[in-house]
Amino acid sequence: MKKNFLKTIAVIMVMLLSTVGVFAAVPEDVKGQNYETAVSELMELGIITGDTSGNFNPESILTRAQACVIIVKTMNPPAAEVVGTATQAVEKSGFSDMNGYSWAEGYVGYAVKAGVTKGYPDGTFKPGNSVTMNELITMVLRAADYSDDTLGGTWPSNYIAKAAELNLLAGTPEVMPTYATKWIAAQVDYNALAQIQKANPQEEEPSTGNEAPSGVPDTSSMEYDKASFNDTMTSFDGKTIAEDAVIYTYGLEKSYSSTMTFSKKAADYRKETVYKYKNVETPAYYKVEDNKITAMVVPGDVGFSGRAYVVINGTSSTTNSNGEAVTALNTLAAGKEIKWLGKKGLTGIPTKTGANSYLNGTVYEINLKAGEIQSIFKATELHKGDVFDELSGTGYVEIESYDDNVVTLANANKDLFEIKDNATIYVMDEGNQTEYEVGKQSSIKDGYQIRIYDMSDDDEISGDIVVVLVD
Repeated sequence: MKKNFLKTIAVIMVMLLSTVGVFAAVPEDVKGQNYETAVSELMELGIITGDTSGNFNPESILTRAQACVIIVKTMNPPAAEVVGTATQAVEKSGFSDMNGYSWAEGYVGYAVKAGVTKGYPDGTFKPGNSVTMNELITMVLRAADYSDDTLGGTWPSNYIAKAAELNLLAGTPEVMPTYATKWIAAQVDYNALAQIQKANPQEEEPSTGNEAPSGVPDTSSMEYDKASFNDTMTSFDGKTIAEDAVIYTYGLEKSYSSTMTFSKKAADYRKETVYKYKNVETPAYYKVEDNKITAMVVPGDVGFSGRAYVVINGTSSTTNSNGEAVTALNTLAAGKEIKWLGKKGLTGIPTKTGANSYLNGTVYEINLKAGEIQSIFKATELHKGDVFDELSGTGYVEIESYDDNVVTLANANKDLFEIKDNATIYVMDEGNQTEYEVGKQSSIKDGYQIRIYDMSDDDEISGDIVVVLVD
């Protein structure tokens, strides 16, 4: 197993904040339980989190993907290897069934590379399968630098025996369940924390003079100005923004000046996308290379103000620029991936499952102030937009035919609706309804299910956003 993982506490904090965020408060459904210490300690380290309601759901069964994320975070790998950087994409795991699990791709890939877990002979990982206790114990011990060769014997009895010998099962049920619940996984991981950290020692990254630490932008080579992004978010202060430009947020707008001092802690920065800054005027530091802006640092409390229409791919707990615990929404807006932070105490947040599921083809109107969500509405609710209607009804309807930008629905009225040439198309895989992807006009096909939304005040009843359920 590879042992020399170069990292710093700051880099790890960036990794945690850029994925699910740290939610350190002990959940109510954990308080007073025998496993409270294990859960609270791992939460403090950012290894595990509660849900957006502040609960931990200790009896929930973990998936194989979730187990990988927990154990890899305990190993403290370099952030770039599990969440990537602006110039380095996460290395794919290579498994054929990771669609919809982009949030776990880097962790699964790292776990495989480090010898913590394996896939199946058919090239799949089965990330959504419930993780068994045998699998969990095996992953934990492999993260602590044990292997089939060093243990000998036959799996899984060899791993279970070693776990018992190291007292890693302390605090877990005497009769081991088949599948690992969240609290049991937390307890076992906590019991093995010292061994895993010892097998994966933290080392300080070497200093190279004035070079900024990993995850910290080099502001010494940047210019300062207060100006505006354009309508298409392709320029700032009239200067072209490179397509691969890196945008960081840091501090508050009121603290910005041409002589300000920046922190060298990576945890004080958050990587963002330029698509959050339509027509935004802000102070900023920026670096120009080959007549293009390649990196920027802007305040954490600036951003687009107005309405945006989005589909939601996930929610998470994180902190805003004031250090307050808030909920983040991972969305597709105008065909771009954007994470929006909600205001403190934001209500009406959709859920992944149930009657209010955000994965059922619903498009939401989010109302933003300085890049922060103030409220969330569906087309059927009272909303602030002049126009935001679901033309096809209140759910998926089968497509009878689609020709020349006109959809005929297979309903009783055979309703016809025009789809704009520049409509935004999102697709959801009917067999794996876990994440929306950006589609094309050609994604609209006879026999598929569809939801059509109009959100343009242009006197035309036509589809601006279309969600297609493909089979």
